[in-house]
Amino acid sequence: MSQRIKKARRRHLIELFSVMAIYVAAVFVASSLAKVLDKGPLLAIAALIPALAIAGACYVSFRFYQRMDERQQRIQANAAALTLTVAIVIASTLGFLKTYGVFSFEDDFIWFTPFLIITWGLARRLMGDDC
Repeated sequence: MSQRIKKARRRHLIELFSVMAIYVAAVFVASSLAKVLDKGPLLAIAALIPALAIAGACYVSFRFYQRMDERQQRIQANAAALTLTVAIVIASTLGFLKTYGVFSFEDDFIWFTPFLIITWGLARRLMGDDC
């Protein structure tokens, strides 16, 4: 792996972890605000604060993707396709289990983003990413 690629990956990880730290702080702030705000526009804005950090993480990741060589882009695209496939199967399975009353769970979408990130990381390894 070239020095240029190593440097780009290091920069990407720093940016991504920075945005994820902001996400954790945003979730904490939004949770704290949710306890003191009444239902209404201010509560809606507070609830969307973490989504801004997620959008930032998406921007950082996409910018990194654009800077990759063709081989790495292909690995990332294949990993993304596999992640989408797994997510569809898992989401559908959980939806059916919940619909038919097998079990009930709350806050299911809060865990969707971390699930996708972990699945994508595993898929990248499976597809031959050498990071």
